[in-house]
Amino acid sequence: MRSNLPDPQLFLRKTIPSRPDIDIMEIVDSGNDGHVFRAQSTALRRDVACKVIPRSNLIKGPNGEESWQEEVHKADALKNPTVVKFLHILEWKDATLGFDCVVLLSEFVDGKCLRKFISKDEEDITVAFIVSWLESMLNLFNEMTQKGIKHGDLHAGNILVEDRSSFDLAGPQYAFRVTDFGVADASSEQRFKDDFLQLADILSQLLSAIDYATCSPKDKFIFSVLRNEFQARHLTETDVTRDSLARRPRELFQRLRGLGSEFELVATSESKSLKTPFDFLNCEQIGEAPALLRALYSDRFLGLAEIESRNNVVVTGPRGCGKSTVFRSLSLDQRLRVDDSNPQGTDYIGVYYRCDDLYFTFPRYVLPDRVEAIDTPIHFVISTLLSKLLDSLQLWAERHFPEQFAAAESHAAKNLWGVLGLAKPRDPSIDSLKAIVTRLNKERARASGWQRFVNDPKRPIGPCFGPEVLLLACEALSKAFSFMHERPVYFFIDDYSSPKISKNLQMNLNRMFFQRTSVCFFKLSTESPVSFVKSDMDGKSYVETREFILQNLGLAYLHAEVEEKLIFIEDVFRRRLVLTASFPVKELSILVGSNVQSNNDLARGIRDGEKSKLWGREILCNLCSGDVHFVISLVGTMVRDSGGSEAMTTGSAACIISPATQNSAIRAAAGSFLKDLRGIPRFGERLVDIVEAFGNVANSHLKFVDSKNEDRNPPKQATRIEPYETPSLSEEAKQVYDELLRYSVFIEDFRGKSLRGHVVPRLYLRRFLIPHFNLTFSKRDSIRLASADFETFLLKPREFEKIHQVDKHQPIQDRTLFDVDPEES
Repeated sequence: MRSNLPDPQLFLRKTIPSRPDIDIMEIVDSGNDGHVFRAQSTALRRDVACKVIPRSNLIKGPNGEESWQEEVHKADALKNPTVVKFLHILEWKDATLGFDCVVLLSEFVDGKCLRKFISKDEEDITVAFIVSWLESMLNLFNEMTQKGIKHGDLHAGNILVEDRSSFDLAGPQYAFRVTDFGVADASSEQRFKDDFLQLADILSQLLSAIDYATCSPKDKFIFSVLRNEFQARHLTETDVTRDSLARRPRELFQRLRGLGSEFELVATSESKSLKTPFDFLNCEQIGEAPALLRALYSDRFLGLAEIESRNNVVVTGPRGCGKSTVFRSLSLDQRLRVDDSNPQGTDYIGVYYRCDDLYFTFPRYVLPDRVEAIDTPIHFVISTLLSKLLDSLQLWAERHFPEQFAAAESHAAKNLWGVLGLAKPRDPSIDSLKAIVTRLNKERARASGWQRFVNDPKRPIGPCFGPEVLLLACEALSKAFSFMHERPVYFFIDDYSSPKISKNLQMNLNRMFFQRTSVCFFKLSTESPVSFVKSDMDGKSYVETREFILQNLGLAYLHAEVEEKLIFIEDVFRRRLVLTASFPVKELSILVGSNVQSNNDLARGIRDGEKSKLWGREILCNLCSGDVHFVISLVGTMVRDSGGSEAMTTGSAACIISPATQNSAIRAAAGSFLKDLRGIPRFGERLVDIVEAFGNVANSHLKFVDSKNEDRNPPKQATRIEPYETPSLSEEAKQVYDELLRYSVFIEDFRGKSLRGHVVPRLYLRRFLIPHFNLTFSKRDSIRLASADFETFLLKPREFEKIHQVDKHQPIQDRTLFDVDPEES
């Protein structure tokens, strides 16, 4: 830590004891763990970089061994020219001056570190500069990934910006060099522990230096992709089942190189056209193309009524189920951009906020010891949300209620200043919404700065907004403007998911997000029911149906009527097919046909050794667990497997894409998901073992056990697990259970009721996994488990499979026990 660092003046104009040919000339920089000097080597006849680190600041192994030396030499294995290579490792002890240091000699790079470049040369940071920097980093990460090498301490101080314009006529003006491999800070002040997260953090800092308003259309597009996709998703996602580019530097590099072509693709977005119907599988890819977002958004979305209700709502569901698309589409800012803000159709004022910058401002957040710092995140979020609200509200009011707005703006602004408790500058125009927005943006920046030094008692923290301030501000606006009397504010908070938004941070912010009032409501989207905390830091628990409504879009889709699901899916495809002028087919039913199949008939066929043929629009609906992007991608695969759009010509056949091609693509998709699932850190292999154990057991029941729920005794078709009672799980089993839900391997439904009358969680298998295990889409039957069996299922899935799998040699009377409560059998 800095407290361990000797005075850098002690080293200047001295010779390293073991290298009399090296003279320390000047201090270049100081970090948390050491000083960097420029030194001259008479033997090498050039400058070298000399990093001096107190031995006490070097990371040691579990037994006190100096493991840092092995880490430092990892850089030597890398061939990438971005890496600054170490030349020598020396010691420098001086008992008189009282220091014991290690000296790392490396190439000297004539340039600033990126941290200083951002603060002193901000005008030179352009979108092209950022793209060039990120290309260099991903190129380096590609080799690091191949060789299993991690940097461990990547930050803006360890990246050097070398200006080559004075001598290099062929290359770019700036080159980027990375130093300090393995020399991680010993101060425990690292904001992130992972190289990809560290890269995302640096990208966030660079993007904050860009003046978006002055960018060209192409730069605006690239900026949005870098912020909304690279920073927010590709570099921070650890689950490759949710993002095929996550943790894959080569693919990320190729995507970055292709952004120019992507811009050309969306440049016609105002005319709302697509190159293929299968472009833009997620909301972030649409970027700043409001007309295209509106054209692709289906108002037949299942669960929309609950989202728009006057309740606080927590919206969850599998990745790709449309949460972000709906939240953005319902915001007033989006509606203003597509001329859909008529007051007659505007029942509320929607404000959209994605939690990306919250994540980078408060990484790995824990509740601070300093009382005055507790409300820092509240201050940041209120400053952000209220500024967004005032911007949208002013645009909307000036368009539709200009006279009322002009008459009431000054009064509203005065009330807001009072609510915020901020001292007003002496300015004639200060009582305006624009003036308040300007001040709120400054408060947002101040809160971000406070958080960086929240645990340093020497750093002052100013007064913060309390959790009630946003509600009071909405009340002030409602009273001041007559056009807001019957229109509450809806705050759409997107991607409010742990671990990205830590549980401690959620517990802090929940003091505001779960308050109940008639003037504003909070809509929080989270990736799974276990990704948000139902309590706050004051110990208050929030009860579903009282403080909030839980809307699980996976369940909304699962339990919807077939016709309702078909209307939605076909509307989604119709919009895409119509927007693609070059694609000859405009209806899903023509593309894949219609194929109504009886689950009982399918089950009997499977029992007789047949492998069911899955095709048609009805099957696509059955495969969907709300994850519409999966269905779109799947049909795209079917089109490519059939020869592309040129082969999509109508004829006399029931469908254009053959049933065999559809069936093959459907079965391959499930296998691909399981392959990616294995790659999830820590729990991946276990999750695959669990789902395979369930699938094999369920398949054996279908083949050898009859259902007791119908007179005709059809094969038992279980695609869900149902405990006899609410499970009491060990800590390890609970962790595994949460991961199953987090990755939507199973979808939890608490509406189940056991034979004993208990409300129990039913776990439905992710629908597109059903074909992989040769099951049907019936929701009638369950694999019922006692609490101990459920624990075995989670912790020892292969043992569970051996116990519960049945075969044709098992006595009939034993097979009938699987649907019976053991206490009643």
